[in-house]
This record gives sequence, C-alpha cells and structure tokens, in this order.
Amino acid sequence: MTIPAISATMAGMAGSGTDSRRYLCSHLVTLFFGGQSRVVNLEEICRTGARLESEDPMPAGVAVEMRTQGVRFHGTVTEVEEHDLGWRIELEFSPLTPWSVDHFRPRHLLDPASLEG
Repeated sequence: MTIPAISATMAGMAGSGTDSRRYLCSHLVTLFFGGQSRVVNLEEICRTGARLESEDPMPAGVAVEMRTQGVRFHGTVTEVEEHDLGWRIELEFSPLTPWSVDHFRPRHLLDPASLEG
C-alpha cells in the first residue's frame, strides 16, 4: 500500500543545491507532527531531505520536525510506502533547515561514492 505523495522523491531532492550527494546512515531520530512524536530510523540523508524507516505509517503532506542530538530539521513528508519491514518515509527539508555534515553527523554515515573504484 502506498500513501499518496505530494512532491519529489529522494532521487529528485538530491538533484538540488550545491551538494547533491546522498549519504547512507543508520540513526534514530524523533519526528514531531500534529501533537504526536515518533521514533524512526534515519536511513539516508542529503542537503534537502531524508529517507526514514518507521514501524507505523504517517500521512503524506504533513509538516514535521525531525530532532536528534540537539539539532532540528523542519520539513514535509512527501511520500510514504509500505514494505515488508514497515514504512519508508520520504522527508523534504525546509530551505531554512538544510542538512550538512558539519551541522549534524548521523551514526554510520557512509558516502556511497567512496565505494566506487
């Protein structure tokens, strides 16, 4: 089951900005939305967005705040997709809170380009 998307996917988000690299990671973060909070796993991150894994779905289009290690990113859920292990959530960051490795370094951060020979 796919909950309707309202915007770009991670691949589309990665194309904007000066540093379009996507990084793999595995880091627990907390999402706040509509008076609720949920702990999810941050799986990928780039300057303009993130891919998260959750045990529960959430509606596309909802405004969220992602918090971890004293940093906050504001954004919008753009796509939610069910898979065998839960729900994949695409998040597009607000232009006012872009990600950079200097601002927040998720655990197990890996630049896939570093694996290319």
